[in-house]
Parts: sequence; structure tokens; C-alpha cells
Amino acid sequence: MKSLPDLSLVEKILFSGFIFLVGLGLLSAEAYTYITIAGLNGKPGVQMQDLVIHYYGNRSASKLQTMLPSMMVMAHVPVNERSKMQAVVNTWVKGGESKSYYQQQVRPLINGNCLKCHAIGMPNIGTFSLLKSQAHVDMGMPYSAMLMNGMIHLTTLGVIFFLAGWIFVRTRTPGWLKIVVVGLPFLAFFLDFTGWFLTKQNPDFVWLVLVGGILSCPVALLGMALSLIQMWFLKSRDEGTMPAAGELPQNG
Repeated sequence: MKSLPDLSLVEKILFSGFIFLVGLGLLSAEAYTYITIAGLNGKPGVQMQDLVIHYYGNRSASKLQTMLPSMMVMAHVPVNERSKMQAVVNTWVKGGESKSYYQQQVRPLINGNCLKCHAIGMPNIGTFSLLKSQAHVDMGMPYSAMLMNGMIHLTTLGVIFFLAGWIFVRTRTPGWLKIVVVGLPFLAFFLDFTGWFLTKQNPDFVWLVLVGGILSCPVALLGMALSLIQMWFLKSRDEGTMPAAGELPQNG
């Protein structure tokens, strides 16, 4: 098997194209995950509690109550009005989501702050029935969604990790490093996937999701970056041994 620096130009272009596009795709996936999970606990950035809410849910409050802080930030609700809006929604949910209280207290706040976004492309929460459907206790990601996401991620990432690893074994790196970079993404994502279901049952297992997420795609991206560097910046073993133009090879 040729090492990466020894590949022909067309082979380097083929491998580099794969690494560039797939690497960009993995970075996009990481960014999407960050945007989706960040702020679920009402605080900026991604924290352990955000992962717990995503998979286990916030079972002390409804989905509407959980999402409301970040929704108010995105809707640019004035800071001095956010506590009032949260209190009104909390009272409505704890009181059984009555229609009369919705008409008198909740609807004016929704119409004044939320519908400017939710009326154009985002889920419409401007009716009593739709908003009430979000006022139930948040049980986190449903099993059906986890199975669907698992099917997509396991098959897609399995192929990506295989091809990226197949390229990386051609690098001029120590054998132990090849084992780590090739094998760790598979093991890490298995931990990540297992952590989804365990966290759904018990939030104490959320560390599996965190560790799996840190060691799967990032390690694969590191391996792809090292492959690119060696492919284009290390010299071929044949360089310097080829005869110059017009010269005959030297024998013994």
C-alpha cells in the first residue's frame, strides 16, 4: 500500500476532495448540534444540563416553559418584561392551561412578541390548541426520533469513519497512533449512541454522550487533517533518487 506522499497527483486530488467535503460536512454537523442544544437551560453556550434536557427532558416543567427563555431572547423581548411573561406562562400551565386565562393573559403576550417569527416559517403557536400541546411536561427526545437519528448517524458515520481511516492508515505515523485515530471514532460514537438511551432513563449517564461526542467526529477530523498535511507536504520516498534528465541510472 502506497503511503500518502507517494500517491500520484490524481490520487491525491481524489483523497483530498473526499477529506475536504466530508470534513466540512462534519464541521457543519457539529455546528448544528451546538445551535440545537445550546441554551436549552436558559443559559448561553452548551452545558451538561442542556444535554440532559435534550435527551431526558426537563420533567419539572413543560416544553413551553423550558424553551421560553431562549425564545424570548431570540424575539428580543425587553429584559424587564421577560420575568412577567415567564410568570404568566407558568401560572397558565400550573393552572391546567385554561382557555379563559389563555385568552386574557397569554394570548396578548404571544401575539405581541412571538408571532413575528412563528408566523413566517416557524411552527405556528398562535392558537390555543397548538400552544397547549407544548404545555405538557418535556420528556426529552422520543425513542422514535432516537432510533431514526441512530439509523442515519450509525450508517453514515460508519462509512465516513471507514473511508477516513482507510486513508489515514497510509500516513507515515506510528502504529499506535494509527490504532487510536482509526479505532477511537467508532468506539466513541458507539458510546455516544448508547448514552442517548441511557440518559433517557437516567440523566447521570449524560457523560457518555459528552465523551462520545468529543472523541468521535473531532478525532476523525484530526486524522483527516493529518492525512492532508502528509499527502501534500511530505516528500515522496522516491524524490531525490530519480535520475536527472539525460542521466542514466547508476548501477551498484
